[in-house]
Amino acid sequence: MSGTELQTPIRLPLRVWMAVEVLFGLAAISTVFLRPSDTANNFAWPIQPAVMAAVLGAFYLASALLFVLPLFARIWQHVRVMVLPSAAFSTAMLLATFLHWDKFSVGTFPFLIWFASYVLPPPIFVALYVWHQRRAAPPGAGIAVPVVGWARTFFRINGLAVSALALIGFAAPGLLASAAPWDMTPLTTRALCGWLLAVGLLQVSMAWEGDWLRARLATAMLMVLPVAVLVQLGRFADQVEWGSPSLWVLLADSSAVAGVCGYLWATTGAHRPVVRPATVP
Repeated sequence: MSGTELQTPIRLPLRVWMAVEVLFGLAAISTVFLRPSDTANNFAWPIQPAVMAAVLGAFYLASALLFVLPLFARIWQHVRVMVLPSAAFSTAMLLATFLHWDKFSVGTFPFLIWFASYVLPPPIFVALYVWHQRRAAPPGAGIAVPVVGWARTFFRINGLAVSALALIGFAAPGLLASAAPWDMTPLTTRALCGWLLAVGLLQVSMAWEGDWLRARLATAMLMVLPVAVLVQLGRFADQVEWGSPSLWVLLADSSAVAGVCGYLWATTGAHRPVVRPATVP
């Protein structure tokens, strides 16, 4: 089936849930991205220093594209790449919430939004993934516009490395906090690791699919992320230890990923597939 794209329509429940995720994302963007200095009043827990909240806000801003753009998609295979990474990310954030329950502003409206945004997605995303996959060929089948081999290898290796780092940091937050370019608590370290896990698994998922049309929506987040992080760092430059190697590793890696994504848009984005309807009932 090489060169032929197998199409499975996106079902209404997934569209509805993507819209809900957009609302959750807007709530986070309006706080930790736009007003990171006021998290004691507008967020689920007070985050210090403000640059830590600002960087988390950069991830929220970039990830919003993962849910806004799929609202206009029609084919399940074109959004599948984001579903399981989103479920894993939400699970990590939910676990961090339970591990640090005493640090949260429990009972406040921002906390209720936070809790709902992480307790609901894991079962919903997994259920919707299974439901759609019963009607679809597996990832990697029927590739219509292949991702160039070296880029696919890069996403696989880099994604696995970032995911492994995120899991290690989540399990032992002190290891990453000791090398951080600003003060980090176990909670903020685990929150950042949740985002790194999402970024890593997203790349692994893109490599697994191996098809440009199925990966391209995910590239939007990966290209926006380093820019958003730099903007936030610039807002709180006095709180950043600019000589920290970990900071430059983060910026270099995210910029390299964005560069590969940009290359794929420049060289592969104009390609069109041969399309036929899915044969999976």
